[in-house]
Amino acid sequence: MIYTTGTIAISGNTLTGTGTNFTAAGTLIRNGCTVIALTSPPQVFQITAIGGATSLTVTPAANPAIPAGTKYSILLSDSLSVDGLAQDIAETFTMYQRYMSGFADVMNGTTDVTITINGAAVTVPGQKSLAKKGANNDITSLSGLTTALSISQGGTGDKTAAGARTNLGLGNVATKNTGEGDNDVLAPGAFGVGAKNLPVISDLWDKSKGTRFCNVTPATSGGPGMYGSGIRLSDRNIGSGSTPVAQQSFAALILSGKIIQFMSMSDGNDSGWMQIYHTGNTTRTSDGTLKAASPIVQLFGDGSCQLNDESEGCTVTRQAIGEYLIEGCVGLNADAAWGGIDGGFEIPSDRNKQPLIWLDYEVKADGSILVKTYHRTHPSAPAYARNERDGINDGEPIDIPADQFVSVRVEMPADSIWNTKQLAAKNALEDSIALSAEKKQGS
Repeated sequence: MIYTTGTIAISGNTLTGTGTNFTAAGTLIRNGCTVIALTSPPQVFQITAIGGATSLTVTPAANPAIPAGTKYSILLSDSLSVDGLAQDIAETFTMYQRYMSGFADVMNGTTDVTITINGAAVTVPGQKSLAKKGANNDITSLSGLTTALSISQGGTGDKTAAGARTNLGLGNVATKNTGEGDNDVLAPGAFGVGAKNLPVISDLWDKSKGTRFCNVTPATSGGPGMYGSGIRLSDRNIGSGSTPVAQQSFAALILSGKIIQFMSMSDGNDSGWMQIYHTGNTTRTSDGTLKAASPIVQLFGDGSCQLNDESEGCTVTRQAIGEYLIEGCVGLNADAAWGGIDGGFEIPSDRNKQPLIWLDYEVKADGSILVKTYHRTHPSAPAYARNERDGINDGEPIDIPADQFVSVRVEMPADSIWNTKQLAAKNALEDSIALSAEKKQGS
């Protein structure tokens, strides 16, 4: 048998242990045992005295000193010899007697009791002292009690559930369940409040859904036909509609990127989905009117431009007087709100709403657009409104007036900055909706 716990250092005849317990019961370490310091080469010593749990006196003296942290082995007495076996039995029996005496003290003690286990002192309360810590000494059973234990005794102070709740300071919410019922307690995520992933509503007209935050998808019945997040506001779920689903009054607002749509329904009268126009999805033309915005390039006379979010990535180059090349697009947008494929332009006008320029364009094979502007006069107008300029005739190339701009509605490629962002947002929303559905199925 060997003892190898911890590490040692030896200076002269003094061995100092780190993480050792040379005096622990049952270790069988005694005078005469051999200590082998695992140095290179190993060094052998004999124990001449045991000074404590971390101290031994050895011979011969170490020269040179053995540094701290050195591993070692102590060869314990040979139990096969009569002398060694006798010593081992005696020490083991002494340890057993010491433990049994300590356990007896714990069982019968009326105060704290300190016993030594494996050389470490441990203080525990005596078993009889535990009973005296309460008002009822030596409790063996709680049957037959006629008075409820007080809160300070670990009870509730009452024999009824209602009385116990009152004594514990619990309100009426203690008798309710979490959920979305009329009498349920609202938990985080119910009705979409506080939810990390809004729940998808499958039918916006389902009057049992009440008022809630929600996500919609193209498959949502009664929805706007797109992915989005918003709120359903329920006024009432009864009424005079011709069908049960129509016997209600509610409104809904859904946001998807820059698109904001809303609707309302009352007793079967459906407003349909309507879109809100705002600074993010409209543009102000050179004459001050508002038009659907996306995607717009505003051309200025010096060749500079102003883009909106959806036309991001386009560039403009002034190639000559009255010639501006727009690159990064794939031709003109055919939005009917701007007059179709050939009407995606807004040109500056004077205070009498007369155009200041003529405009022509070419769409090149790569999708770039060459915009050409020409001077424009109005011979039939009064002299002050003819837009005549010395040395420049009607129809001659001219730059866009310095204080004006031309709006061009372009078509952007599928991999444009805006389209890429929209696709990423759409995918993120779809992933969020899928995650919400998975969590709901797993709950």
